[in-house]
Amino acid sequence: MAMTENSKIQKTIKASIKKLAKEKGLTIAEVAERMGIKGPTLSQIINGNPTVEMLGRIAEALEVDIRVVFEGSGNEINGLVQYKNHTYKIDSVESVKRLLADIEKA
Repeated sequence: MAMTENSKIQKTIKASIKKLAKEKGLTIAEVAERMGIKGPTLSQIINGNPTVEMLGRIAEALEVDIRVVFEGSGNEINGLVQYKNHTYKIDSVESVKRLLADIEKA
């Protein structure tokens, strides 16, 4: 079953939060404590569908800009490429390969 765009974003955000916490030397429970909530509650939020407001609170607890939370683990490819008046969404190595194949055919 293909992963939906929303579930890809959720996966990226979840990985990013965990990576940022680890980089800061914090556990999820410690991040939750900084937010004034319990560890299991934060885990449920992270594993669910967190609101932008909640992501802002998490970013604040991690002492990072909220945009960093959306950056993921650094292994993802995300972007838009414009070529000959067309815009292509790039979100995987496969999408880059498809774009290059289309350019070569043109």
